[in-house]
Amino acid sequence: MTCVWTVFDTWMEERDPAFVPKAVAIIEVELDPPPDGPTFCVDEKTGIGVREPAAPNQAVAPGQPARREFEYVRHGTAAVLAAFAVQTGQVHGLVRQRHRSAEFIELLRLLDAQVPPKEVIHLILDPLRVHCSAEVAVYVAYRPWRFRFHWLPLHASWLSFIEAWFAILTKKCLARSAWTDFSAAAETISAFIATYNTHQAHPFTWKKGIRFYQRLKDKLATAAPVAA
Repeated sequence: MTCVWTVFDTWMEERDPAFVPKAVAIIEVELDPPPDGPTFCVDEKTGIGVREPAAPNQAVAPGQPARREFEYVRHGTAAVLAAFAVQTGQVHGLVRQRHRSAEFIELLRLLDAQVPPKEVIHLILDPLRVHCSAEVAVYVAYRPWRFRFHWLPLHASWLSFIEAWFAILTKKCLARSAWTDFSAAAETISAFIATYNTHQAHPFTWKKGIRFYQRLKDKLATAAPVAA
């Protein structure tokens, strides 16, 4: 296992030379969120197929299991823009047909409306174009104290708790869903988020990643100082 992680670390550093300090900073924000406001892990799950079976499924019969039609009629795609609250596990989400800067700003407005005005909104997110656009910069510039972005290392979205929640969404809501149009998909996904928040929401932990985090800390501590 140590050998695997060593190879993994090397590969990540090749993709982002600042991977170690960035990863340590992100993990520490998730382990010990800033006290001046809520922290959210933010991302988009795109390309969700809006589709329905081409023929009816066959129900269980004596001596025969249920059979599910494998051919589908496609009705486009949907995207979920979500913010996972690190301190509470609550999820704030939007379901849209597109995932541009406009939709990301819509999510920022949703958080802005729900978080008390005097608190800072901390966001953990990927340095994607949709998050770094001129439109987003202008929106944030009008309220510079309100939002603080904590950027993930390149190609390291798996460090964010939102990816674990997307796995739950996929398994419990998306995997076997069938929809005739986008509105049906949006209604189902929104209902799942509401049900999750009511009955299942809880803070995630880094139990399985603590050793990885400590290895990164040790690596950072032993790194040679950069010459001035």
